[in-house]
Amino acid sequence: MTNPYLITGPALISFSGGRTSAYMLRMILDAHGGTLPDDVHVCFANTGKELPETLRFVHECESRWGVKINWLEYRGGRDKVEAIDFETVGFNSASRGGEPFDRLLAVKTALPNWQARWCTSHLKVLVMFAFMRSIGFEPKSYDEYTGLRADEPWRVLKMRSRNVDDGHRCISPLASAGVTQADVLAFWLGPTRRLGSGMPQGFDLGLEPGQGNCDLCFMKGARLRASLIRANPDLARWWIEKETGDRFFDRRTRYRTLLWDVERQPELFVNDSDPDDEHDAECGLWCAGEAA
Repeated sequence: MTNPYLITGPALISFSGGRTSAYMLRMILDAHGGTLPDDVHVCFANTGKELPETLRFVHECESRWGVKINWLEYRGGRDKVEAIDFETVGFNSASRGGEPFDRLLAVKTALPNWQARWCTSHLKVLVMFAFMRSIGFEPKSYDEYTGLRADEPWRVLKMRSRNVDDGHRCISPLASAGVTQADVLAFWLGPTRRLGSGMPQGFDLGLEPGQGNCDLCFMKGARLRASLIRANPDLARWWIEKETGDRFFDRRTRYRTLLWDVERQPELFVNDSDPDDEHDAECGLWCAGEAA
């Protein structure tokens, strides 16, 4: 059986900054004796709203594993790879106040939402594609590797059908290898798969499943966002400032409402029937077109 982690370049490895994509990167490195082929490039696109733990984790992966990770940030443009402007940054210079996200909102003059997640497509997917184009690889001339797992079958099926439709090859080696979220958590946290129970790799993301991605991403359930606001009310400020007229989701889960609920009744749980169900997929692990 062919090793799904062996890559024939040119290729882009989409690294979201979460445990799943980091696990995939480690498996690919191991399959290649610890060093990637010269035409295989790892990219992490920072929105400026990533949690500090995510930035530290990306930095630790590249430092401990000796792998080059291209830190990228959106600077302007929309909709097409050739129109996207980006900048290469690093751990120290990476934005931490939502600046790339702010630039995109100014260009779009609207807010993304669960039905139109163009924040992912522009801030992450298209930025990575623009990087590949800048080093000589036009779209569809390389393979894209993403960390879709075997326990995400509907997303894998959508990916494979899109490969046929548009000619862009998006590959999910974790799905081919039968890897599930339980496998990923055991790799990072040990047999109990619980935060604080151990770190077999010597380091870890340090976040509970679902806490990653942008700090208060609208794809996270209202209950989770309320919990995060309860722990750090300042997280809500950036999101509230953006919802002056338009909103990221329906009125029941506006960020101002969540903050008000938490301040009014700190121990109150948000109704589990709210429509924005918990979403544990790592932002950025989307194939071309899926997040448009």
